[in-house]
Amino acid sequence: MEKIKTVKTKVIRKEMPDGPWNPRIVWSSKSIFLVILETESGVIGVGEGWCDGLSPKLLEMLVDDLSPLLVGQDIHMHTGIWDSVFQKSIYSAKPGFIYAALSAIDIAMWDARGKLLGLPVFKLLGGWSDKVYVYASGGLYGANKTPDDLGREMKSYVDKGFTAVKIKAGGAPVKEDIRRVAAAREAIGPDIRLMVDALYMLSVADAIKLSKGMEPYDVYFLEAPVSPLDIQGMAEVRRRGPTPVAGNEFAYGRHCFREIMEHRAVDVAHLDTIVCGGISEAYKIAAITSAWNIPCSFHSSSSAVCFTANVHTGAAVQNCDSVEYHMIHQLMFDAMPAQLLSLEDGWLRLPDLPGLGLNYANYV
Repeated sequence: MEKIKTVKTKVIRKEMPDGPWNPRIVWSSKSIFLVILETESGVIGVGEGWCDGLSPKLLEMLVDDLSPLLVGQDIHMHTGIWDSVFQKSIYSAKPGFIYAALSAIDIAMWDARGKLLGLPVFKLLGGWSDKVYVYASGGLYGANKTPDDLGREMKSYVDKGFTAVKIKAGGAPVKEDIRRVAAAREAIGPDIRLMVDALYMLSVADAIKLSKGMEPYDVYFLEAPVSPLDIQGMAEVRRRGPTPVAGNEFAYGRHCFREIMEHRAVDVAHLDTIVCGGISEAYKIAAITSAWNIPCSFHSSSSAVCFTANVHTGAAVQNCDSVEYHMIHQLMFDAMPAQLLSLEDGWLRLPDLPGLGLNYANYV
């Protein structure tokens, strides 16, 4: 038995003057919300919960309110702790809010348990592989940024060793976004995987128009084409457009993904451990999508905690398609082991380090 001794929170903020933008957000700063859990023997685990568009202070208050359910509990009774926290809040907390808090708590528990047992998280989960396929994510909008500028950006990621890249759409008229897709494809050549993320900003009609317009450019998937609340609309885009559809990283919990599967709304399930309820819930979601013969791709646009949590989960599930490697949002990346910063033909090989394998010395 190893009891949880303390549960603390921390917010790290990075200023981004003249920052880039996607169809939803112009960044002047980026915040990350962390849960720092310590066990009675002094082992520390760190987890992250999604807080873009939400005040981190609200998450701090919620985790503080939930901490009595954690302190004194045996950390190896991980599933029971997760469920007790969820059941405590099911009637009163907004779902996205509680799932963000649960994500941070859950990831921190996995990180600490890995350190206690001397194993990396992906091996604790069962270890399908020791490597994951990653793609370079960027292609945001910027002041005076032309399609040719976008193409050069994508080519620079290929030059770094990536064999897959992703750009944004939905922040410009459809015809302009198609020109951006064309410029990206011309710059990277025919053999590099190209994905497009519309961040839920399009109508069904415009999403279908974009899907058809991109057909000559061999787009691997169109991510988040319409509102995450419009599962039927997303299914319609999938049926009527030629480009495969991915979604929804803003969905939380296995129940949301069950609905997406039942509507046959996606070709690729896109999820994030810091949004959906943590590593535990992501693992269950991957199992559900596997039953529908749907692969998983893991979203990551935050810190090293988010990235490594998704990488470890991806390495542990049989149906992992890819993990997002964000080229703009890289908070705490200096805490990552060198092995996770080095590509092998588009793949990352996970080091055999306990927990998430991060060095938190400068942060906790």
